[in-house]
Amino acid sequence: MTGVWTREAVEALGPTTDVPTVASIFGVNKDTVYAQIRRGEWTATRVLTLGRKIKIPTRDLIALLYAPEASTEPAPHGIPAVPAQCHHTEYPQATANEPQSQCGCRVGESAAIRPLRGA
Repeated sequence: MTGVWTREAVEALGPTTDVPTVASIFGVNKDTVYAQIRRGEWTATRVLTLGRKIKIPTRDLIALLYAPEASTEPAPHGIPAVPAQCHHTEYPQATANEPQSQCGCRVGESAAIRPLRGA
């Protein structure tokens, strides 16, 4: 597909897409994207490597391109602008003060990174 990519068109790609499609969405050459992935410089989305195949999650593209913060539309009713108290499972390996990606809450101050036994 060439031209303007809409949110609906990106969602219609399915759960993942390939590098040439991602390059088309961003309006760059596919070799540029492949080179950034190879050098470890691609930070726009996650990169899923399956053997020699490279797949990009469309969910990451949608979050990047159509984030609610960038939208001028108000949040739909029923979804609070500020989340209620979170119910994240606290993991002992989690780093303190590392925000959760979905809601922005922070892991408790007692969280610490612990080495594995025998390491």
